[in-house]
Amino acid sequence: MLFIRPCSMVFLWLLIVIGVFCPVFTCASDGVMHDLLSDQRNYYSKDRLLRLGFAFSGGAILANTFFDEEIQSHYQDRMRSKKTDDFSKHARFFGERDYIIPISLALASLSLVEEDSLIGEFGSKTARSYFVGGIPVFAMQRITGAGRPEEHDHGSEWRPLDDSNGVSGHAFIGAVPFIVAARMNDNIFIRYALYAASLATPFSRVNDNAHFASQAVLGWYMAYEAVGAVHGRESNKSIAVAPVVDRDYYGLTVSVSWK
Repeated sequence: MLFIRPCSMVFLWLLIVIGVFCPVFTCASDGVMHDLLSDQRNYYSKDRLLRLGFAFSGGAILANTFFDEEIQSHYQDRMRSKKTDDFSKHARFFGERDYIIPISLALASLSLVEEDSLIGEFGSKTARSYFVGGIPVFAMQRITGAGRPEEHDHGSEWRPLDDSNGVSGHAFIGAVPFIVAARMNDNIFIRYALYAASLATPFSRVNDNAHFASQAVLGWYMAYEAVGAVHGRESNKSIAVAPVVDRDYYGLTVSVSWK
């Protein structure tokens, strides 16, 4: 059964639209509109769509074979503990859209008061990332149509439009602020610490048995690409795909390089 909470979703997207577009009615309107259009162009670029396609291909393999359920069973039976539950309880908060989205919009509003505010820039980029990536996440949740662990007899299998959990919304929401902060930081140690922190909410979804691993990973990856779109096209990045043929196996190799 397709599960949607329309009132909550409509209210939250109205908040994002108002929060992101309200500067349009100020003297900064041209710059804001340019940023929003640039975000969309960057997100739907050929390279980014290709990377997303490979990510969802990998997710499909995990979800529609035994891998997802084996990972979930192994973690729940052998690795979950009181310590991981305590950590998850705190990490889960960053994925709560009812709190995090309004907070990002409130921080974004600081840029209207002080143009060079780093906190305002952080809030603005976070809100823009939610705006550019939120609709694709919403769509892919339903296109994949997967359920949660122990929710359906078919487990993690994709059943288009049957449910709405094929991509973890909590993982997406929770990862965005940390990835934005990482992209804004020039210190390599702090940057990678923030990237590591962006995995906390996706981890909590697997720990709490609320999502399969593929669903949490896809939520994180969609956050990564949404933030990348907001920070601009990475012209120094290239992606190459090549076939691999051996006597015992065949497949594709994907390599991404930065110059």
